[in-house]
Amino acid sequence: MKDCDGLYAQDLGNGIIELNIPINGNNMLSGIAYAASPMYENIPNSVKRKIVLDLSNFVIRIANQIIFYMLDHLSQSLQKEQNNIAFAFLQRATSFHISNHKVSFEGITTERNGKICALVDEYKTMPLTRSVYEHLAMFYYLFCYTNDVNQREMIWKSWILSSEKNKVKGNLPEFEVERQNANKRIEELKEALRNNDLAKKCIKSQFEGILNGNAVFTVVKDGDKYVTKKLSYDSAWQYLYGNSLDLALNYGYFSMHSHPTYIGLSQFYSQQDNIEFPLYESCHYLAYLCRLFIQKFQIDNRIFTNSLTEREREIFSFLSNEIY
Repeated sequence: MKDCDGLYAQDLGNGIIELNIPINGNNMLSGIAYAASPMYENIPNSVKRKIVLDLSNFVIRIANQIIFYMLDHLSQSLQKEQNNIAFAFLQRATSFHISNHKVSFEGITTERNGKICALVDEYKTMPLTRSVYEHLAMFYYLFCYTNDVNQREMIWKSWILSSEKNKVKGNLPEFEVERQNANKRIEELKEALRNNDLAKKCIKSQFEGILNGNAVFTVVKDGDKYVTKKLSYDSAWQYLYGNSLDLALNYGYFSMHSHPTYIGLSQFYSQQDNIEFPLYESCHYLAYLCRLFIQKFQIDNRIFTNSLTEREREIFSFLSNEIY
């Protein structure tokens, strides 16, 4: 049977119903189908490209609405350091995504003898996509991973600690004052972490080991013991996307083309000129970050969704991983 929006259902027997959903309909299911359609193998690349660019523009519009809402209505809350940092996460992730969109849309060109030539590199946007994902992952760890006060304090301070440790690398005399200040801050953070109630329950040697490393971490209960736990980018998938193996491989894939690795460079000449995948993934990460940001600041999401059609609301729900 077929309804007015073009939905088509066919009973295949044995309790199985095949549902065909047009991606350009005006209903909820069409919105989900449209947002998922770039992963369909039977859609031409030219069509995928148009859809991904459209989805990207849509997510950029949502992110910008949230940014301007914060500036117009919640600017006072940004006087708190953690809120200010959270807002910076959203703004930087948005800027990375916009750069990704611009490069994906315009491509990379060069000029020779008055002629414009395109530099074909489907992997060129992967470092930008990787950056959006890293902002999503770290935002989750800092603000959403746990409601336990001690764990949140430990994650926050270990994150700052890893940043301060990067300042003391190298031995150029021009940075001696900065290194001294960083070393002082490092010792203060270490002492504060040692005094955390959870740290006191952990095995001292184990805690000191991770404290002297360069990882973002927390302490969790494992049976009758308390143990340290690293919170890394390549393990964030299990929290963000339900431990999906396919998604777990993405970070390594993006990293392979973000650094001059043998595998990444050797694959350069086997490209198929498919630019839609990195930008499409970036749409998912930025939309997800927008949803987490709204939740953190307890913003009524109707402020943004009331201006959307039913179709657009489902597009955002799908991209932001609200539909499981």
